[in-house]
Amino acid sequence: SVESGFRFRDLEFAGGTVGRIIGTTTAFWDVHGFCSDADAGGCVTSAGYPQNYGINQACTIIAMSAGTIDVYSFDTEHGYDKLTVRGVAYHGTADTPQGVALFAGDRLCWNSDSSSTATGWKLCLEATTTPEPTTTTPAPTTTTTPAPTTTT
Repeated sequence: SVESGFRFRDLEFAGGTVGRIIGTTTAFWDVHGFCSDADAGGCVTSAGYPQNYGINQACTIIAMSAGTIDVYSFDTEHGYDKLTVRGVAYHGTADTPQGVALFAGDRLCWNSDSSSTATGWKLCLEATTTPEPTTTTPAPTTTTTPAPTTTT
């Protein structure tokens, strides 16, 4: 269903609903799964941030434009709860995706395991600005035609 611009899908099992998958799309991110929604300022967070994220959570975040990742905060269970960006898994507190360049369509994948949790992460996308192409107009050329000469 759609509520307040967000896409929701309830996960139901024999025991009833166990959670909701939230999806949001902004100019910066398209978020699917157990992550907090992206904001208009270009940031996305793990679910529950700045409180601890949950166990067995996963989400996929797609960059909607090119830019570089600015890590506002990053704290995950070292070795187990990982954010994978362009094929590299980041985890712990010292190993972060700060400054990683993204292209539109690049995917970030988040997975937490079934044990310890931490405060998670907040990432922002600093959009890459493409300079406007410059055009140079050549200076006009002038040709001088000699005046006709007359002989008498």
